[in-house]
Amino acid sequence: MDGSVLLGEQEELARPILLTSRTERFITDSDKEIGVVENNASDEEKELVHRAKEECMVDVVFPGRVTKEGCCRFVCEILKCVLYQRQQLPMTYDQLVYHQKQQQPSYCPAVAKKWPLRAAGEWDWRKCHRTLQAVEEVLTHLEILFSLSLVPRVLLMLGGSVLLPKELYELNMEDVSLGTGDCSLRTSVCLRQLFRALFVADILPDARPVRLMTTTVMALAHRDCGVTGFCPKMNFRVPVRVKKQVIRLSCDRSVARAMLEHPSDWADYVWFQAPVNIKGFCK
Repeated sequence: MDGSVLLGEQEELARPILLTSRTERFITDSDKEIGVVENNASDEEKELVHRAKEECMVDVVFPGRVTKEGCCRFVCEILKCVLYQRQQLPMTYDQLVYHQKQQQPSYCPAVAKKWPLRAAGEWDWRKCHRTLQAVEEVLTHLEILFSLSLVPRVLLMLGGSVLLPKELYELNMEDVSLGTGDCSLRTSVCLRQLFRALFVADILPDARPVRLMTTTVMALAHRDCGVTGFCPKMNFRVPVRVKKQVIRLSCDRSVARAMLEHPSDWADYVWFQAPVNIKGFCK
C-alpha cells in the first residue's frame, strides 16, 4: 500500500498553515476568502474550544452522509496525525515515506547491508523503516476491518499498557450516517472539516517534549466479522483511570437519513487489537 495515498483516493486534503514547529492548521480556500483569522473566532469555534477543555470532547457534525471507506480514512489520518503531533515521528508519516524512498530507493529488507553506515547526527534509517512498516501494517489491517464490519469506535493508546495507557484518544462514529457513492459527501471535504475542528480545539498539544512510546490501536467491530489480522479481546474494557480525548463524529440528521442502518445496540460487537504496536521513532 502506498503510504501517501490511502484507499486509492488522490485528493488534496487542504492547505497547511504552519503555526509552530510541529502544529499545522488546515483551512480551505473559502475560509481565506471570507477572512477567517485566529483572533476573531466564531461563537461555534469558541464553543468547540470550551468543550475540548472542559469535557475533553470534540464534536464534528458532517452536513450529509459519509461512506464506510471515508470512516476508515478518518481513522487512518487521525492515527498519522496523533503520531506526529505527539512527537512519535520526527515528521509527518507521508514525509517520512518520501524521505525514506529518497534515501534508499533500492532498499530490500532481506539485505540489511544495503543501508549505508550511519554517521554521527544522521538518522537511523533501519529504525525508521521498522516504524513505517508497523504504521503501514496497521493502516492496511484497518482497511480490511472496515471492509468486513461497521467500526463504531476506535481507540489510540499511547504508552503504558492497554489497561492503563499514558494517553488515550477515542474516535467515536456511532452516530455517523452511512451512504454510498454520489449520495455521500466527498471524503476530502469531510477531512478538511475534521482537521479544522481538531486544530481549533487544540486537543493535541505539542509544547512539552514527549518521550517515545508504543502506540496500540483497538477497534470495536462485529464479533463474527471474520477478520484475521486483528486479535479479539472479549474481556477488554476501555480504561477509565486515564484522561481520554474523544473525537465524536456524526451527521446532520435533518439532511442525512441513514442509508445503511446501524444496529439498535452494539451487543454483538467486541474490541479487536491491531496485530502490531507502533514504536515511536526519533531521528
